[in-house]
Amino acid sequence: MADRLFGITHAGRVRENNEDEFITQEVMHNKFIIAGVIDGVGGYAGGEIAAALTKGVVLKELETIEPDLISQLNRVFYLANEQIIEHKQGDLELMDMACVATLAVIDRQNNLLHYVHVGDTRLYLFRDHSLIKISHDQSFVGFLEDSGRLTEEAAMQHPKRNQINQALGLASRQGMTDAYFETGSSPFLPGDLILICSDGLTDMIDAALITAVLNGPETIAVKAQRLIEEANLAGGKDNVTVVLAKNDKIPAVYEIPAAGKPVAKTQSAEKPSLAEPLRETVKSVPEQSIAKQKSSKGLIFLLSVLCLLFLGTTVWLFFYHTAEGTKLDQPGTVLITPVKSALNPQEKMISDTLLKLKGDTLLLSDTVFKVPVRLSQPLNIDRDTLILKTKGNIVFQSDSAYKGPALILSPKCKYVKIDQLVLENFETGILSYNNVLDIKNIRFNKVNYPLQVRFVFQDQFYVNGRISKKGFAADSLAKK
Repeated sequence: MADRLFGITHAGRVRENNEDEFITQEVMHNKFIIAGVIDGVGGYAGGEIAAALTKGVVLKELETIEPDLISQLNRVFYLANEQIIEHKQGDLELMDMACVATLAVIDRQNNLLHYVHVGDTRLYLFRDHSLIKISHDQSFVGFLEDSGRLTEEAAMQHPKRNQINQALGLASRQGMTDAYFETGSSPFLPGDLILICSDGLTDMIDAALITAVLNGPETIAVKAQRLIEEANLAGGKDNVTVVLAKNDKIPAVYEIPAAGKPVAKTQSAEKPSLAEPLRETVKSVPEQSIAKQKSSKGLIFLLSVLCLLFLGTTVWLFFYHTAEGTKLDQPGTVLITPVKSALNPQEKMISDTLLKLKGDTLLLSDTVFKVPVRLSQPLNIDRDTLILKTKGNIVFQSDSAYKGPALILSPKCKYVKIDQLVLENFETGILSYNNVLDIKNIRFNKVNYPLQVRFVFQDQFYVNGRISKKGFAADSLAKK
């Protein structure tokens, strides 16, 4: 499994027995990774039995991964719950036997993460040197912390921090609500790392220390051992278990070079720069050819006449179609113009780069785009994954005659992140399909409809879900 999957557990410095279990397994010819942590509920007899029963069910039921993985993960937890309840029937000493668990399945081919969770074990995503808590503690103190009513430090010290509301073995199937288990899916990009752990880790050390350890240069095995050591140094009051799983594909950054300058191809262990294909774009108009065009008055005159004819035809078609009933000012309308205007150089450079992009990351620099990029048509993103980052102040402006969105994310997109960009004078800023968009420090200047999201569902199917109220937040200061 090289350096992509590792698990470790320790009894801690106080308890004699270890009620934790962990799972680190690859199945279906290493196409899928199964990573999980199961924590027997402390203080009750049989916690380690409940954890062992759950581990056995998981390994048996996930030997083959099904297309509807979320439904399969729900079924696995329901089966584990039934096993625990059946095992403790008639045994008074085991009547309170239960466990909490977090289980993740990584689809390595499609760079996707699916998970199911119950209790107060935790799932974190570590990306771009930042630690993001994905799962939610199903406890009163966990709710207070997740909602911002308690700080992390206060939650760690709270006397009721280990009192959970939900676990495997506490209730029968009939007594469970539809949302008893937390499930979800997320892109799992090259370079990403997930951490699954028991509360024996997060009750002892905070997110800042976990982040510092994960930021280190060591292998994931060494990092996992260091987390265990830090928890024990802080007191080790509970069993502590850590599982780390990494997308070991090499991430790529594609940077647009400055025109007229030699392309410097740099590579690093994490994010190699793939700027080679743009050499043809930069050199597509030789300097000698430009000099000849400037010296030829006849050619300039001919081009001027052609431009005037083209402009006149475009204006005529524009008003003709407007008169026929094309409405340009309706919110949410994706404008399809009958004749596409020629792209300006900056617009063409970005469009061509998106078409040639080999990796998942596109970097735009204000050393190349020193003036606002004027868009005469939308930038269409039709990729599985794209991370669009900028250096400096990059502005996309709407051309005076253009009334459509700045960016359109096609239904094929599974994850698109846009980091630090200004969209200006557009009717619609970003048009996205489904929940695939992650934006950070985006400013909308004079944009009537900054973001529109359209959902695509299968025809005649029952649809269930929820649109989160906490998805976006506006602030006068940039997020760090």
